[in-house]
Amino acid sequence: MEAKAKTQDPRPGRHAARRDEIVQAAWAEAEVNGLSAISLTQVARRVGLRQPSLYSYFPSKNALIDAMFAEAAGALLLELEHAAYPESPREGARLVARTVLQFGVAHPVQAQLIFQRSIPGYEPSLEAYGPALMMQERYVRKLNEAGVTASSDVDIFTALVAGLASQQHANEPGGVRWVSQLDTVLDMFFYYLDHQGRT
Repeated sequence: MEAKAKTQDPRPGRHAARRDEIVQAAWAEAEVNGLSAISLTQVARRVGLRQPSLYSYFPSKNALIDAMFAEAAGALLLELEHAAYPESPREGARLVARTVLQFGVAHPVQAQLIFQRSIPGYEPSLEAYGPALMMQERYVRKLNEAGVTASSDVDIFTALVAGLASQQHANEPGGVRWVSQLDTVLDMFFYYLDHQGRT
């Protein structure tokens, strides 16, 4: 007689699905009230739980924010990894800038969480910060390949891209007034870089 196949325990899958539902509810709450105003009570209500029940999925608010941070950084990392980079290193750096800028404009709350200190007292855990470190490594490597090797120049490049995203979101959400200036801004940056003799 054939042995009965083992029945897979569905509980871990249900728990993971519930955790994801809670994370998505937290993003929705942040979209409405801002990251710093995320309330575990409101998040619990969005998923039909009482706040004490939420602690069986996330032991603290910081643990929930950690999950959001890791998800946002991981999403941007995937976009950088899957981008079709051209052979030209400088065009590759431009594509990195465009990818980061488009992510910031399309997902302003996620970008705010991973790029700004928007929640007082919050520091991502080492585990949550892992995807961000990998994303930063990919970002810096592409800039280095394009001749952007000085840390100060990487900082300038980053500030230019972040500034365009910030201005776009603040002054014309959903528009293109600021993001359309990316190529011009990068032209000026690389002119400065060449003038400094760092390529």
